[in-house]
Amino acid sequence: MIPKRSMLLADTALLGVALFWGVGYVAVKAALESFTPLWLIVFRFIPSFVLLALIFRRRMAALTRQAATSGLLAGCILAMSFLASTTGLVFTTAGKQAFITTAYVVLVPLLLWGATRRFPGFGAFFSALLCLAGMSFLTLQGDFSIGLGDGLSLLSAFFLALHMLVVERSVRDHDPVPLAIIQIGVVGFVALFLAPFLENFPVRVSPGAWTALAYNIFLGTVFALVTQNLAQRHTTSTHTALILSLEGVFGALAGTLVLAEIFTGKMVVGCILILISVIFTELMPLKPVAAVVEAPSSPLP
Repeated sequence: MIPKRSMLLADTALLGVALFWGVGYVAVKAALESFTPLWLIVFRFIPSFVLLALIFRRRMAALTRQAATSGLLAGCILAMSFLASTTGLVFTTAGKQAFITTAYVVLVPLLLWGATRRFPGFGAFFSALLCLAGMSFLTLQGDFSIGLGDGLSLLSAFFLALHMLVVERSVRDHDPVPLAIIQIGVVGFVALFLAPFLENFPVRVSPGAWTALAYNIFLGTVFALVTQNLAQRHTTSTHTALILSLEGVFGALAGTLVLAEIFTGKMVVGCILILISVIFTELMPLKPVAAVVEAPSSPLP
């Protein structure tokens, strides 16, 4: 039985994590004024990997070869998600992407059904329909087409959901924190391998872009991962999932307040539908989703 005071403190800490992640979309958008997507991932993830590896050096030293292999596989999938999301943010707004990416929570039980033939229940389909309706309000343009940025954000959500399924199997037998750190490193080094061939090295970087980058390294990645890992020892996975799903709300608010992004009435309706679908999904007794979210496997916007 978790003491109420400990749970309240943990939930408050997780609310802060959701806030940092939500604002992280705005920080990435601001950094993209000076950095190209791949080089931004390099400068963000490799320093984060080094710092986290130092903080958790004892747990990293205990990592087995099997766990490292699992981390590498999950990291490659996570890299695909961040390549899509960071590139997509060049062509869409931070607020829209924050909500679109949150849809991975709804996609997880559906992908799990396809992989294991375990029927997730009709509630999962209801949530998916709500999410799909919300996506249409949020992303469809006047000619019923989806913009490049929104499409890449949807692709990112798909890879993130797939990543969750891979991680769910890994954390059953291995320490989730070193697994997460390995994945962060893989994302950074995959981008480092691709960046010299596809993009020009950033020469002129504004002070604002450096500030946004520092935010994503120290608050959006390192601090958020450590805080989430500690907080989840003192609360339930359902609380964790519900609170962290608020990153879409914080991302939309931050985009409007900081970047002056415009949200139409139609887009607001779409955001509300997506948020309801996420909350409904987390309230359902779906063991696979709870098990996945319990591990700090995807600590970043």
